[in-house]
Amino acid sequence: MEATVSFNIQVATNIDKILIKTYNSSEEKIMSLYLSKFSYTSETWARLIGKPEDRRKAAQSYIKSVGGKLHGFWYAFGEHDGYTLWEAPDNVSMAAVALAISGGGALSSFETTVLLTVDETMDALRKAKRVKYQAPGASSKKR
Repeated sequence: MEATVSFNIQVATNIDKILIKTYNSSEEKIMSLYLSKFSYTSETWARLIGKPEDRRKAAQSYIKSVGGKLHGFWYAFGEHDGYTLWEAPDNVSMAAVALAISGGGALSSFETTVLLTVDETMDALRKAKRVKYQAPGASSKKR
């Protein structure tokens, strides 16, 4: 259990360093970070067992083709077989990579989440004050 906690702290530290570099450098274009989780098909695992391959190289080439960068690639136990941390110029570029990978047939699942920095979340929280949300039925008068 302690190794898991240590691992999670290390990952958070690495993500913070990436965010600082990505969002605070005036020389670099600001790009969004994306976290993907994926699972291979049983056929893909069988091919990898028969001929082991470092899939980081392939993942790097996919994201590089749209002007992005791969920050991390991990395999895992549990619901998903692996996770990747990507940096891409925009949502359309990341969607192109996700569609190409998903359409390849090697995965049984592939999900991507756009990550927000703390500053972006703070901005969203401030803007949320201006949204006049009403729960469904809240404005209806009772008969």
